Amino acid sequence: MNLAELNVAQAPMPTSSQDAPVRTAPAFMLVPSLACPAECRYCFGPHRGTIMSPPVAEEGLDFIARVAADTGAKKVKVIFHGGELLVAGHALFRQCLEGLRDRFGSRGCKVSIQSNLWLLDDEFCRLFVEHGVEVGTSLDGPEPITDAQRGPGYFGRTMAGIRRAQAHGLHVGCIATFTPDSAPRWREVFDFFRSERLNFSIHPAVSPLRGGVSPYRLPPEAYCALLRKMLDAYLVHRRELAIESLD
Repeated sequence: MNLAELNVAQAPMPTSSQDAPVRTAPAFMLVPSLACPAECRYCFGPHRGTIMSPPVAEEGLDFIARVAADTGAKKVKVIFHGGELLVAGHALFRQCLEGLRDRFGSRGCKVSIQSNLWLLDDEFCRLFVEHGVEVGTSLDGPEPITDAQRGPGYFGRTMAGIRRAQAHGLHVGCIATFTPDSAPRWREVFDFFRSERLNFSIHPAVSPLRGGVSPYRLPPEAYCALLRKMLDAYLVHRRELAIESLD
């Protein structure tokens, strides 16, 4: 059964012998939706596709619980990804979050989401607060840079989602994706996140899954240079924000 059929993927797990318990919480990815309302220019995957059904969601939750039991893991990490995961709707998310709590308790599962937040509403916010969900989004810096890479209007819609989440007491972190056009403007990106007090991580744009080389792809040597420049700036301002990629 492939990902499009099951919509569940297991992230790489630490190996262990039968005699030793897993000491790092195994991490899993659940993909509730392969669809996405955004059309980011450098998107590496499809943004049209199916939504996870409730029976498949239960299958995925059972799989996570089974792996945890087989490896002796006391805690697990689960990230909801997409597509745009919020397309799946409130009912499926409530099913998944309650299912994880039923299987692992309130402290046995660390849950996070990665969403553009366009569909975030008060009901989603209340649900995420109830289950202690960490919220992640994608924003490439100030509006001109973000909209140039992700399409007109992306910045405004995602920032509106960030503000809504923050109003409910949810902490939001960002992924900033860099292309050959935006990498030379790294200081504008850095200063934007610093001024907004938004923690972020640094990702390079990559080639599409369907093959071929994208003009938005950031080569490894350019990514290396970007990280070095970011690190120098981060050392000066590290008390003002967090950059997970450098931590």
